[in-house]
Amino acid sequence: MFESVAPKAFHRRRKRLLYEVLPLSIAVHALAVAGAVLSTIWTVAFPEESPRLVRAYSLATIPDPPPPPPPPAAPAPKPAAPAPPPPPIDQIVAPTIIPDIIPQIPELPPPAQPVAPAAETAPVASDGAADGQPGGTAGGVGQGVPGAIPFPDDGRVHIERGKNLPVETVSQDFPRYPADALKKGLEDQVVVRYIIGKNGRVVDVQILSHASFVSFDTAAVEAIRQWRFRPMIKDGMPVEVEHDLAINFVLVRR
Repeated sequence: MFESVAPKAFHRRRKRLLYEVLPLSIAVHALAVAGAVLSTIWTVAFPEESPRLVRAYSLATIPDPPPPPPPPAAPAPKPAAPAPPPPPIDQIVAPTIIPDIIPQIPELPPPAQPVAPAAETAPVASDGAADGQPGGTAGGVGQGVPGAIPFPDDGRVHIERGKNLPVETVSQDFPRYPADALKKGLEDQVVVRYIIGKNGRVVDVQILSHASFVSFDTAAVEAIRQWRFRPMIKDGMPVEVEHDLAINFVLVRR
C-alpha cells in the first residue's frame, strides 16, 4: 500500500536491514525497561546510627538479701548529778514534796556567849575617852564613827575630790564643749570647788586650777551654776555641801 502512495523518489528498503535492526532495538528497550525496574526496586539505604546492642540475661539463682545494718550504739549514761547537801536543822526551807508525817525538829540550846578574859582590856589612848572605839582618832569628836563624813566647825559638809556627793541630784547638765576649742581640737581640764546651799542650789563656784584656754573655764562655771540638788539634812536641819570636782574636756575621736 505504501509503495503505491509513496512517490518514486523513495527507494524500497531492503528486508535484510530490517531483520538486523529490529532485534537490536528490542534488546535496547528491554535493557532500558529492566534498568528502570531495578532502579525502583534496588535501593540501598545506609543506617545513620549504629544498631543497638541487645544482650539477653538469664537469672539462675536469687542472690541473698544484704545483711541488716547494725543497731545504733546506745548513748553513754550521763553521770548522776550529786544530791544537794541537806539543809542545816536550824534553817527553814520550803519543801518540794509534802510528806505524810512531819518530823519534829528538836530545839537547839542557845549558843553560849563568849566571855572575854578579865586580864585583857581594850587599849585606850592616852588622851582618849574610856568608852572610845578601837581604831578611833585621838582627840576626835566624841561618838564619832571611823570612815564617816567629817563636819568641820563651819557647818558645811566637805566632799573631797573624786568622791560622790551624798545628796540626790535634781538637774545636772554637764558643760558644753566650746565651739572655738572644738574647731581647734583643744583638750584641757578645769578643777573647781562649788558650794551647794541649804536650798539645793549652787551658791558659789571657784576655780582651783584654770585651763589653758579661757573658754573651758567659762563653760564649766556656767554649767555648774545651773545644777540643782536635794538639800542635805543633818540633825533635822539642812546644811551646805562643799565639793571639789575635776572636769575633763576630751574629744571623742572615731
